[in-house]
Amino acid sequence: MTRLWPTNSGTDLNNEVAYLFFNIKNKFSHNLANYTSFFLYTDLLNIRSKQVLFESFLDELEILILDIVELNLSPENIKALNYKIVCDLIKKSKKRFLESLVDTKSILKKYTPLNLFMEDNYLSLIISEYKIIFQKLLIYIVFGSSAIQDNSLGFTYASTPSSYVAILLETSLIQLSNLVLYLVLDSCTSLLQISAFLNEYKLCNPCYLSIRSLAYFKNVLTYQNLIYLYIDYPKSIYNSRYRVLLISSHGIIAKYIYSSRFEDMTNLSTGQFFTILFIEIQDLIIPKLEEILLILGKIILYIFINLCSNSFILIIKIITSRLYTQEKNK
Repeated sequence: MTRLWPTNSGTDLNNEVAYLFFNIKNKFSHNLANYTSFFLYTDLLNIRSKQVLFESFLDELEILILDIVELNLSPENIKALNYKIVCDLIKKSKKRFLESLVDTKSILKKYTPLNLFMEDNYLSLIISEYKIIFQKLLIYIVFGSSAIQDNSLGFTYASTPSSYVAILLETSLIQLSNLVLYLVLDSCTSLLQISAFLNEYKLCNPCYLSIRSLAYFKNVLTYQNLIYLYIDYPKSIYNSRYRVLLISSHGIIAKYIYSSRFEDMTNLSTGQFFTILFIEIQDLIIPKLEEILLILGKIILYIFINLCSNSFILIIKIITSRLYTQEKNK
């Protein structure tokens, strides 16, 4: 039987939220290795450090939920303040994570860059994409499923599966924690400083101990972020879906969930629109091209079979004729 998320605030919702957080914290004991087809900044961390980063995020998320309840914010308030809420949560999670590494506060100044949220294209893009997921998560947790008026999910608010809310929590945890580490590493001015930071506080994944492996990792991420910015992101919008990250028993995996994204379409840049235009052209041309190639293939196959059969018959006739001539000459 499918476990359903409570429709309204109350004891049932509080119990469900407690179970949700308890369940995801238990998953931290699973393998947290990346089993997706792409790199994450958290891949640089060893398993223990990754657990600490995730715990830092969850602790700050719990405080944020209590603050929302105490301030008596409405769903409309959360939607209006959503971007600021996400940015503040990332900053506070980063601070908590860095404080967990050492007792002194000097590390905060050293690895705290200026306000990059407005000028960093990658950071702004990921926040803009996943703030809707995070917004839904907060509303589900604080107000229940009845506060979500979304007819594009494939189920009514009264039949919202608890597993759907768990998906929102897990992908928010992994994606925003990924941005936390991105902010920390972005404050480092060189690969040597990144290496020194990871090794000084015993954070480093053994696969990235050398400068060469770090350089490869950084180059791949730069290329991957460009691909995501101009191809994967507009493609996901056009296909009305979000890429979500989940913690399975085998590690972190990627899945896709459906969601209408018409509003995101209006915010695409010219370069991103070219990707959608290419997909449109591809959808228009490829079926016709496949049909033409199929017909040409049949014609070529027909000609080839007939040519082979006629050639074979001609060879048989020539051989028969020569044999007949030799017999006649005898």
